[in-house]
Amino acid sequence: MESAAGQAKGSTGIQSTTPLENPMLGGPAEANLLLEAFQTFTKASDSLESAFQQLQARAQRLSEELEARNRELKKSLREKAEAQKYLKTILERLPCGVLVLDTRGNATLCNPVAGELLGEPGVGTSRRFTVSRPLRNQSLREHLTSSVARVPGKETEVPIESGRGTSICALSGTPLTNASGKACGTLYIIRDITEIKALEEQSKRSERLSAMGEMAVELAHEIRNPLGGIELFASLLERELPPGSDTGRWAENILIGSRSLNNIVSNMLHFANPLAPTFGQVDLHQVVREIVGFMEPIMSQREVQVLERLDACDPNITGDRELLKQMILNLVHNAMQAMPSRGSLTVSSRDLSATPGVASSEGLEFSIQDTGLGIPPENIDRIFDPFFTTNRNGTGLGLSVVHQIVDRHSGVIAVTSEVNRGTAFTISFPRNREVSNAA
Repeated sequence: MESAAGQAKGSTGIQSTTPLENPMLGGPAEANLLLEAFQTFTKASDSLESAFQQLQARAQRLSEELEARNRELKKSLREKAEAQKYLKTILERLPCGVLVLDTRGNATLCNPVAGELLGEPGVGTSRRFTVSRPLRNQSLREHLTSSVARVPGKETEVPIESGRGTSICALSGTPLTNASGKACGTLYIIRDITEIKALEEQSKRSERLSAMGEMAVELAHEIRNPLGGIELFASLLERELPPGSDTGRWAENILIGSRSLNNIVSNMLHFANPLAPTFGQVDLHQVVREIVGFMEPIMSQREVQVLERLDACDPNITGDRELLKQMILNLVHNAMQAMPSRGSLTVSSRDLSATPGVASSEGLEFSIQDTGLGIPPENIDRIFDPFFTTNRNGTGLGLSVVHQIVDRHSGVIAVTSEVNRGTAFTISFPRNREVSNAA
């Protein structure tokens, strides 16, 4: 009974944990295969989990490296932008022109100075550094494409026409190459040396004038002594000889010539060794009448009519009487030279006042106008330059001395002229303004 009951209990109450004894698996072989599959799956799952963790760690490292690289790239881009902005600022502020031409001669980069030379002031600003087009300035294009301007390190001085007029520029070119060493264009530096050249010419002229001035002073003193005797004896002869006789006219011509020569010598002395002015109250009308009386023989000989229009209510100014006499004498003498025969000379004055006919403390305007040959327009700017003259018998110092005297009296001189119609010199003097004693 016990064995039977035990068998019944083993078959129904107690189940085996061994797969081989599990009837649901269908048999021992299938159970082993499933167990192996479970074990393989577990190993694969563990391997995948490990690989995933490694991949995740690597992705984290790559992300951190990428973030670091991005920070470096942003920093590099920021530094590059700052450097580019800095270079643009330098290009904009450079006092010389920077211009790049490609191999076809097209402008690819320029700064504002070069933009001015290109004839387009807007080109070269921070918004438009590149142009990429042919040069419109024909004069500049010819000089830039010449072989002389392409010699590295060599500057060439050339005149360039632009919207600002003619400028003297120093050009220098440097070839440009790309990364492979192939020529890709030329970099040009353009310096405007117009003012420098003018200063050089002024310096050279000052040196020449200084040397000539020393010589002129010596010659003037040597000439003036016998000249005074000639003028004295000629005036005595003119008084003794019968009026209207040939000998009387000869003596008169000697007197006129000596006075003209004396004026030339005085101009040389004033220019070469200017005297320190002594200022006081001067009646300009009285000085004008003295000069007109002094020049009356020359005017009569050349049949020049003098018209006085001295309308200033107050003819007094603060000045040096002798220098003002020399100034008016030079202007009258210059007018006489412009009228070889016949003509009219108008001497006028007026108050610088807003109310006509009322004396003003602002100043006095004085003018001398002739009906002579006039001054060509191309010579107007040079008439006050020392030794510039179109008269073969002139020295070119008269108007230069006039300008010098006007400056010492803090005055302003202006000239208007028309060829074959005449010339007018107008001078404005202050009355109650401090004048300059500087030479």
